[in-house]
Amino acid sequence: MKLPEISVKRPVATTMVFLAVLLFGLVSLKMLPLDVMPELEVPSLTVITVYPGASAEEVEEQVSDVLEATLATASNLKEISSNSKENVSFVQMSYRWGTDVTEAANNARDIIEGISAHLPDAARKPIIYKINSSMMPVMFYSVTANQNYAGLEKILADKIAAPIRKADGVGTVIFLGQPRREIEILVDPARLDAYGLSMMQLSTILKAENISVPGGSLGVGTRDYAIHVEGNIEDTGMLEKLVLAEFNNRIIRLEDVAEVRDGFPEDDEIARSTDGEGAALMIQKQSGENTLAVIRNVREKMEEVRKTLPDDVKVQEVISTDEIVTESLSSLGSSLFWAFIFVIVVVFLFLREGRSSLIVALTIPFSLISGIIAMFVMGWTINIFSLMSLIIAIGMVVDNAIVVLENITRHIENGAHPKEAAIFGSSEMGRPIIASTLTTIMVFLPMVFMGGIVGILFKQLAVITVITMLASLITALSLTPMASSRLLKGREKGQSRKHTALYRFSEKNLVFIENNYKRLLSWALNHKFITLFIAILILVVSLWWGKSTGSDYIPDFDAGDLIVVMETPVGTSAAETDRIAQKVMQIIREEVPERIPGSLSEIAGQTNDGALTAVGFSEGKNVATILCHMVKPDERERSAAEIGKVVRARVAEIPEIEKFHVTAGNILSTALTGNEKPVELKVFGSDFDDMNRVALEIEAKMKAISGFNDIENTIDPGKLELKVHINREKASILGLNSALIGAQVRQSVYGTEAGELKEGSERYDITIRYNDAELAGIDDLENLMISNIRGSQIKLGSVADIEVDYGSLEIRHINQERVIKVQANTDGISLNEAAELATDCINEIDLPDGVEVELGGQIASKDDSFADLKLVMIMGILLVYMVMAGQFESFKHPFIIMLALPFMSVGAILAFKATGITLSVTTFIALIMLVGIVVNNGIVLVDYINLLRARGYRVKDAAAEAGRSRMRPVMMTSFTTILAMVPMAISSGMGKEMFSPLGITIIGGLLVSMLISLIIVPTLYVSMNREKNIVRN
Repeated sequence: MKLPEISVKRPVATTMVFLAVLLFGLVSLKMLPLDVMPELEVPSLTVITVYPGASAEEVEEQVSDVLEATLATASNLKEISSNSKENVSFVQMSYRWGTDVTEAANNARDIIEGISAHLPDAARKPIIYKINSSMMPVMFYSVTANQNYAGLEKILADKIAAPIRKADGVGTVIFLGQPRREIEILVDPARLDAYGLSMMQLSTILKAENISVPGGSLGVGTRDYAIHVEGNIEDTGMLEKLVLAEFNNRIIRLEDVAEVRDGFPEDDEIARSTDGEGAALMIQKQSGENTLAVIRNVREKMEEVRKTLPDDVKVQEVISTDEIVTESLSSLGSSLFWAFIFVIVVVFLFLREGRSSLIVALTIPFSLISGIIAMFVMGWTINIFSLMSLIIAIGMVVDNAIVVLENITRHIENGAHPKEAAIFGSSEMGRPIIASTLTTIMVFLPMVFMGGIVGILFKQLAVITVITMLASLITALSLTPMASSRLLKGREKGQSRKHTALYRFSEKNLVFIENNYKRLLSWALNHKFITLFIAILILVVSLWWGKSTGSDYIPDFDAGDLIVVMETPVGTSAAETDRIAQKVMQIIREEVPERIPGSLSEIAGQTNDGALTAVGFSEGKNVATILCHMVKPDERERSAAEIGKVVRARVAEIPEIEKFHVTAGNILSTALTGNEKPVELKVFGSDFDDMNRVALEIEAKMKAISGFNDIENTIDPGKLELKVHINREKASILGLNSALIGAQVRQSVYGTEAGELKEGSERYDITIRYNDAELAGIDDLENLMISNIRGSQIKLGSVADIEVDYGSLEIRHINQERVIKVQANTDGISLNEAAELATDCINEIDLPDGVEVELGGQIASKDDSFADLKLVMIMGILLVYMVMAGQFESFKHPFIIMLALPFMSVGAILAFKATGITLSVTTFIALIMLVGIVVNNGIVLVDYINLLRARGYRVKDAAAEAGRSRMRPVMMTSFTTILAMVPMAISSGMGKEMFSPLGITIIGGLLVSMLISLIIVPTLYVSMNREKNIVRN
């Protein structure tokens, strides 16, 4: 192998190469953005279509059904679902993992363009949103005002949002809840009729009189003049004096038939903070930007903005995600530092020589720096998972250097010159450490090809670990021999070595451990059947005990966020919902002293364009979201979950709230779980009555189980509607049709836009409709005048019957089927326990024909992820076996090592039970990683047994001697990895729920497998090899 020789003979060049790597690494580290999670781009699109004034059924039939039917033909589509509400349609398209989301969005846009003619004229153009983590707001602000409340919309747009958008890294600034100025023309139908005018004529005149037209250009001499016909209405005075017609030699103006009202209509969306009613400001960052830098830039810009605002306008920061980023990364950064210290201490305690420890220590920074450079090249961020990968790697990257250094030292003690020893010792170990490294990285490679959220999260961990391991291999074969040739001293063959007191003390203890281990191993080899029986018994009992271990999906962590989403009875106005939500705010004031001052806020109602839904919030006139942020976990005695439980009990006492749920922990969790509840039971069917009955039965049974809370259903309670049934025959005779009648009813009741009022640079909508006093009951609706095609006025009651009925408020579809969901959070139970309890609830119900119930939510996502992880584990085990088979040139010897693998689960189960953690995605990944780590102990033992047998040892003697002489390397490499995991496992910082279980699982699995492997592997080897198989050199 040439690499060690080149490195030793050209030390300066080797040093410069590694210094260059260090330089590039430091530059990369400085330029890497910081975030709490890898950027998630879920293969999903949401199509939002606003249809003002439409009922849920009209939105479903005229918008959602049309979009679903055509979008369902999109390629790679996995599931299409819709949610039809008053005024707005949401269609969500979920694609198979691996789909190019940009291409999918372009395809969906083309499909929508093709069917746009089939959508209602009054419906706005559908908007397509890609779903990724950058859509989650990084900051929330509340904005309140007193004297300037009426002008808050203009202040928000011009003085706050506009400057903030210019801050580096800011993507979108969303503001809502602000009072919206609107010019309303409230028509008196009696006066209108008296002057022979209709609503359609009035709307046409208003649009015609409020327009500016370019008239071309006129050349006068040498000058060229642009002609512009100015016809815009610039104030309400002009609007009131607008001439409509002449009647009996009298000019009829708008003020003669209508009241022009310049004001703020009742809001459908309300924002509130501790300072009172106002507006909410949400800030999204650009994709790929550094979260901390964006938040810092926004804060700096906001300080400048505050100086320009009127004295009564207050801007208060409510929530920002920088704390979760800094605290979680700081916690892992501290774990990384202490892992480095612990690994160095372990290496020193075993090598007991300063220079040798330094040579091994040099491997760590250069290996980790390689991972950082890879992160920069791939455009990744420094996040929880990338730091976890570095902590995992830090305990393993020294293994190759230790093996090489040990062999170099052996050559030196045999009298070789340090340079020669460095070259020969490294070259001899080249193939073994390559094989050893390959066995470790083979378990990580299948993770790169995983799909789903889990694949996105752990891909970085897998890739970075592989790169750092490969870098450690190169470092061990280049930097280690070069440093050894310079730092290690030569000695004559047989020359005694002077030892320090520490060396003599530690050697005495290690010899004591070796002797006791040798006696235990000797007994095991002489009693193979009993040994293997005990081992199998331990394994079987552990697996049986482990069956009771709970399983969960992706651990949520305590970031101090508290969110209450509540619903009032259907038909409740946004103002009334806001009034009730203030009771919840008062409860939080009383029960959550841990909250940060100024962080309590509320958003009630429904946005015009579905903006809240687009960023993961619930909305509706009867829906309110109350949120606050608490101090850091280590600064309070209660966890977020405990606080949430107290708030939940108090909110349940408010009679006006029909249903609610409390989320306590981490506002970013929706980015990971896709806003799924832990438990979701989907009821499909064709008969709504049967579906409702089944859903209510399931809900009742779940409420009787203590393990569920926040139980709610999506049964549409409906709302009172007035349905206009047109008599087509009468309508035709009187010169009317459905389109004319529908358009004029909508125009009179809901209103119609009749242009804009231009005031300086601002534009305000002009809406025309009947005065509320003229439409106070059903009789008024029957007397509504409709213009026919001849211009005559016909009463609506003459051509239609008006019926009072219940209509839908919200209609949900999945794959074009209507669906009702029963949803719940878990309370003190794991997801697998929740799944069993939910399944029992379903089985206890006699389902009507045509009704099906499907288990979904995080339970289904967990099952899908676990299925992928099981496949990854199987692939990893097979790849590891293949590498070992190639290394040993044997099918049997790798099989012996693989037989010891199940014993890692014994340690993992003990760790689970001792600490109370569950089998989650994180701990499952740890088990997969253990496959690649644990086999290295077996490789060391089997390889040395084969070496001794080749020298003529009997099988049993070879196994006994290999165990004794390889005990130290096995313990050393195991303890470097174990102690590297300790800081992460015992971390109390923010985010520990995500990464601590991984460290605990690796520690438990590796510790027990190390102890068992030292006994089981030699015993299995002796049991499976006879003396006649001795291979003599």
